[in-house]
Amino acid sequence: MKNNLGNYTHQVKDPEKFLRFDLTEGDCWFKEKVIDWFNEMNIEDVIHYPGERIINVKKLLARWLHAREENIAIGQGSDELIEIIPKIFIKPKDRVLTIAPSFFRFIESSLRAKAEVVTVKLDRNNGFEWSNLIVKKFLKKAKDKKVKLIWLANPNNPTGIDIPRQILLDVVKLGKVVILDKVLNGFTKELQEVSNLVWENPNLIVLSSFSKTFGLPGIRFGFAIGSVKTIEEIGKQRLPFNVSNQTLFFVEKLLRSLLENKIKIKDGLKFIKEREFLNEKVNRLKKIRLASQSKTNFILLKPENEINLLQLLTKKGILVTNLNKTIGIKNKNLIRITLRDHKKNLMLLKALTEIDNGFY
Repeated sequence: MKNNLGNYTHQVKDPEKFLRFDLTEGDCWFKEKVIDWFNEMNIEDVIHYPGERIINVKKLLARWLHAREENIAIGQGSDELIEIIPKIFIKPKDRVLTIAPSFFRFIESSLRAKAEVVTVKLDRNNGFEWSNLIVKKFLKKAKDKKVKLIWLANPNNPTGIDIPRQILLDVVKLGKVVILDKVLNGFTKELQEVSNLVWENPNLIVLSSFSKTFGLPGIRFGFAIGSVKTIEEIGKQRLPFNVSNQTLFFVEKLLRSLLENKIKIKDGLKFIKEREFLNEKVNRLKKIRLASQSKTNFILLKPENEINLLQLLTKKGILVTNLNKTIGIKNKNLIRITLRDHKKNLMLLKALTEIDNGFY
């Protein structure tokens, strides 16, 4: 993938033979319900094009978000929306702005729209936090007249760091098109709060999905919240029937369950306990350290330079994410690890401890 700027999802052959910590898939805490939904699926959902169901899903999504249907666009995952948005707002040679490191798809889609990409590099020595210096640099570049679009993820991927709310407000108030990716924290309250900003700021577009937060990346369902005009423009760019009947079936079941409180958000927050457990254990290691204080379901590790952590874990049958090709942290030996259940996390921790002891 010569032109790919950071696709770290295909690092080895036969990845399914490994214990996988390499993808940022969330934990689906309601698997039994998903199995029941599979059993309820009808042949009609396969042999016909999507019809009324997409209307029903938009209505349910609007209720869940406390939004209006005309302010919501549905995509085949947030990926489709990330690809479409630059085509709407960017002309060749326009500039887009983002931080580095961040989600590689922001840069990919912008370059395909023939934009010039400008990045503000986060300081890894400061745990990739938004320091006063970073804020000043970012706002200065954001005020550049040639910058037409700004990409931000909150929390950021791969650092797991939140954007302070005041910084987000300051960026939005500049009036540039701002895309805020909330895929890594798409719980109801967070989405409702940030979506309120859209009503006052038509230049803001909020993206999310059920892939990370709800652990359902396989259904490929994402959505955008924006002004009526923005949503109409997205509708002109997207393909007809871009979301399958099967996907809409599952999303309808999920949204009804959420609205009826049959699936409780608080049950999906167990990853926080696992993250704190893993952080505490990693902090005891000598040669492998936390590179940031992630607020997500993954952590970022920085081993000492002599340790090829990716290679050593791979030999132990464990697959993690190598970030050496990611803009902003190229060749810095950083590794991203997605949390799993406690049993698998213990297996990972055992491997990390063995590696650490071997170099101490």
